[in-house]
Amino acid sequence: MKDYGAKAFKNKVKLKKLLRLANTNKYSAPKLAKIFHCGKNTIYGTLHKFGIHLPNLGKFKKKYSCNEEFFTKLTPISAYWMGFIGADGGLSPRDKSLFIGLRKSDANHLRKFLNALNSNSKIFYIKSNKSAQIYICSRKLFTSLVKFGITPNKSLRIENIRIPSHLMPHFIRGVFDGDGSTSGKKVTHVQFQIAGYKPLLKQIRDTLIKKCGVNKVKIYPLNYKKKGRAFRLQYTGAQIFRILNFLYRKSKNRNRLERKYKKYLGLKKKFRK
Repeated sequence: MKDYGAKAFKNKVKLKKLLRLANTNKYSAPKLAKIFHCGKNTIYGTLHKFGIHLPNLGKFKKKYSCNEEFFTKLTPISAYWMGFIGADGGLSPRDKSLFIGLRKSDANHLRKFLNALNSNSKIFYIKSNKSAQIYICSRKLFTSLVKFGITPNKSLRIENIRIPSHLMPHFIRGVFDGDGSTSGKKVTHVQFQIAGYKPLLKQIRDTLIKKCGVNKVKIYPLNYKKKGRAFRLQYTGAQIFRILNFLYRKSKNRNRLERKYKKYLGLKKKFRK
């Protein structure tokens, strides 16, 4: 996700002042928007780029609510969303919040999460990069996610997920919906891929080997030209349908991204008649 508030905070002095004020924990997004003469969504987007998440202050804190026990005891629904947060969201230890950012066309998926969480939090739309975001401050949710292995700084720090094996397909489906893809025009070239931190991908690979009987493949860097912590787990050919069938077998509309589910059905219809 790039270029949050690029126009409004192109001036480095102005940007530096925003970051300094935000780090005091004394300003809400509306207050900062008033100071810098811009929209509050621009404030949210700009600070998100730097990993800064504003605390709930005053009436704002009382306005929004959620089921803070959602991740205390995992279910197929909460396990899925835990995986999705690990892939396409993150945790901020600074204010004990969680956030998810998606492209605007997938905003309905954020509504699914808010409904599952029984939350009345708002979805913020960022015009500069056509994205949709949610921010939820909750020490209880934050602590529960960390307990199960979701760590701050997104999936590039996740090493070991501690959840029951029968919930792993839901968790992996969440990761796949956030950082995965399928592609290919021929059954011999069709691909399934998930990107993330190598220890997490190893855990996912071991589960797929055990539950789907697929081959043990190597985990490669996501970008061969650049060194980093991002890797990819990739399977090719007809065996990907064993994986996809495993991931979607017990899924429901409320714990899957319909865009990717429809693509799965399309591939299945085309290659598995």
